[in-house]
Amino acid sequence: MHQELCVIIHGFAGSPWEVEPLAHALERMGYEVVTPLLPGHSINKERMEKITAMDWLQMIDKIVENAIEKNKEVHLIGFSMGAMIASIVACRYQISTLALLSPAVYVLTPHVLRMRLETLFQLNKNNRSFSEHMILNDRSFFRFIPIYNLFQFQRVVRHAKRIFQHISIPICIIHGEKDETVDPKSSKLIYREVSSKEKELHYLPFSRHHICRDRDVDTVIQLIVEFLEKYNKHQLAK
Repeated sequence: MHQELCVIIHGFAGSPWEVEPLAHALERMGYEVVTPLLPGHSINKERMEKITAMDWLQMIDKIVENAIEKNKEVHLIGFSMGAMIASIVACRYQISTLALLSPAVYVLTPHVLRMRLETLFQLNKNNRSFSEHMILNDRSFFRFIPIYNLFQFQRVVRHAKRIFQHISIPICIIHGEKDETVDPKSSKLIYREVSSKEKELHYLPFSRHHICRDRDVDTVIQLIVEFLEKYNKHQLAK
């Protein structure tokens, strides 16, 4: 009996740390889990400069191809830009399910700017919480990313926006209502555009962008586990 494989893709300029709680939970459920570090996403951001959107896509393509050759059922889960990559790859191969976390379609919108202002206000008013401290780290992190790679990020987003209508497999979309990086209406757009008959959209009332590291993380895990269990073709360890 072949194990079900979950490929979890992190976000732009991020790392597998962003999705680690979900990955560990799925491993405990008996799934085989892969959380690849996308090319160029090392501590030294200067190494990203020559990395292209194609490099990111080809890495995930190779993982999925190898799994399919071994007759494994593949579930793709993507966070932020990783959700865009997962969407593109899901159109190329016979994937079982697709889960999108904080998918990055709309980035700079009035909602995003308002959430960032609210975050700054809270940081000035109170002591930093864990998630707020992480947001500050993200800002300093982005200052060291080559402009070239920001264009590569946009290439991924534009590509994904063209193919949403071709997605027909079961899909689960989850977004934080307080997302300060990606507008939550991104998820509503995808939900409306996909051709999937089996689709679900969930909004988290207390979470910001990093929903696997925020207040609703237990809800995220529960939603993903329940979603995967609906379409799991094998009996997993309980």
